[in-house]
Amino acid sequence: MTSPDPALERARSRAKELREFYSHLGTYLVICTLLVIIDLASEDPTNTEVFIGLNWAFWPVIGWGVFVAIHGIKTFFGLGGWEERKAQELYEKEKRREQLS
Repeated sequence: MTSPDPALERARSRAKELREFYSHLGTYLVICTLLVIIDLASEDPTNTEVFIGLNWAFWPVIGWGVFVAIHGIKTFFGLGGWEERKAQELYEKEKRREQLS
């Protein structure tokens, strides 16, 4: 049996990373939209302590948004490639060790 093509494996890994990010972003957008709608629908007109027109929904929107941004940076700016590089490094060490023994 032939070994899998490394380029194909990297492409599959990259596709999985992109799918996971877009799934995270889509979930964030849907849930946060619902939270904002609920917050606006339950707005108390006598409450003057609101931030950008929201009573409480901005907290999860901002908090979760930070994590979506970190996930996006990791996905699109290559910070997620560390695991692949480390696996390759360990693989090469193992191969050298096998050749010496």
